[in-house]
Amino acid sequence: MTDFCFDTGIVVDTLSGHRLAVAELRRAKRPWISRITWLEVMAEVPAAARDETEQFLAHFAIREVSPEIARRAATLKAERPSLSLPAALVFASAQEHGAILVTRNSTDFPPHIPGIRVPYT
Repeated sequence: MTDFCFDTGIVVDTLSGHRLAVAELRRAKRPWISRITWLEVMAEVPAAARDETEQFLAHFAIREVSPEIARRAATLKAERPSLSLPAALVFASAQEHGAILVTRNSTDFPPHIPGIRVPYT
């Protein structure tokens, strides 16, 4: 069974009720996010929606940043300097756990890269 790691853009779109994002989330049997995605979402959520957003995020399994993920992210960043550190960490998390990264960020993650799913842009 394939795990799906959802990046920040997909999670934010789901919170906004974006139809395609919601459909992607429903496809996953075991959805999870990186702790980096959790941080990015919670750092930007308005105070009035903080509790509701945290409850929504609790439906995801959360993968912490391990030393192996950090090393892999450093390598990805060195290979592609334009890649942001959060994006490198999220992709490294997906790779380390053998998951497909579901993203709408086709600039950093073209769909032809193995392990990437871009359901919409």
